[in-house]
Amino acid sequence: MGSRGKVIVIAGTTGVGKSQLSIQLAQKFNGEVINSDSMQVYKGVPIITNKHPIEERNGITHHVMNHVDWTEEYYLHRFEKECNDAIKDIHSRGKIAIVVGGTHYYLQCLFNKHVDSGSKELTSEENQILNSEDPELVYDTLKKCDPEIACKFHPNDTRRVQRMLEIFYRSGRKPSETFAEQKTTLLYDTLFFWLYSDPDPLNKRLDDRVDKMLETGGMEEINELYNFFKAKNYESGQCENGVWQVIGFKEFLPWLTHQPSVSLEDCVERMKIRTRQYAKKQVKWIKKMLIPDINGDYFLLDATDLSQWDLNVGERSRVIAEQFVNDQSITEKHAPERLTSLIAANTVNKINSENLNQYTCHICHDRDGKPLIAIGERNWAIHMKSRRHKSNSTRGTCKAAYEKWKLMNKEPSET
Repeated sequence: MGSRGKVIVIAGTTGVGKSQLSIQLAQKFNGEVINSDSMQVYKGVPIITNKHPIEERNGITHHVMNHVDWTEEYYLHRFEKECNDAIKDIHSRGKIAIVVGGTHYYLQCLFNKHVDSGSKELTSEENQILNSEDPELVYDTLKKCDPEIACKFHPNDTRRVQRMLEIFYRSGRKPSETFAEQKTTLLYDTLFFWLYSDPDPLNKRLDDRVDKMLETGGMEEINELYNFFKAKNYESGQCENGVWQVIGFKEFLPWLTHQPSVSLEDCVERMKIRTRQYAKKQVKWIKKMLIPDINGDYFLLDATDLSQWDLNVGERSRVIAEQFVNDQSITEKHAPERLTSLIAANTVNKINSENLNQYTCHICHDRDGKPLIAIGERNWAIHMKSRRHKSNSTRGTCKAAYEKWKLMNKEPSET
């Protein structure tokens, strides 16, 4: 083993088989699993949070899982400490740490890429702005201080916007300049696996999994969550925090609260849609944010055809991991031939302004009635082609035409 302890990371969408692969690798290479899914850290509700069944873990120890109360909110900085403590503990016993999960931004803790926040004391005015609870004020202030970094964030992404403004206040430097100079290195000797499936077969598996979850105790867990939610007098806004973000709770809340014209079937369908959307978002994050950061080895595993799992996933991952663990040069290609396009166009740095510019649509509006904002050229293109935008555009054109007609056909005033 090299000078740094070995870490294997398994990234990939929900429902693609990450947990199954982690058990196989842990058994083969004397490993222990570290969970990096933000919902699986919460106690209980194993079905709705998709915890790998204990009876299928084959005795493999799992860390950073099932330990956080429902009243708590779990943050990246807490995961960072718990994950790194677990890695050190696993390495101290001569084992391999295997980090698994779908909350991919948690994987930032494996990179030595912390920004120096600076140590300047905040002035009373700066403190007042940062703690104003006025997202618009905080965003507008960041926009004046560092417009380049401001355009990378949605104005409603308050937590990250506050963080960027705080960096500016404490360091006296624009965060955009700091990030541009930053070099990313890995804290550990790390091997990355990206477990991937084509969307169509994955979506079918995700739909089937939702049905199975609800048939095997998922509804009981949703009711258990709701009873706690109700006892605490929480309101719908709480669904943006903590365990309440889990897919399956917010989607069923209208039915649980007996809202009119909402059926159980509607909620099930909404849960399936949200699960598919989440998987799509995870792929996007891996391509745009994770792959460009990895300076070590990363390899795609094709989990599209489950009948070929043993060959495409099991055997390929075993060969690669064996060479990695034994400090040998890895001879396998980064991706199977048919998946090379997934990584070929994604080696540019994620701060690329062409990808992350901010676009404003003055025809469509967000939930607060403000002009809708899209981050990134691709998201903007999707919005412009969306049914919502086309409908609003048509409505605006018709309204303008009607007003013009009214003006032209207005009867002259009586004298």
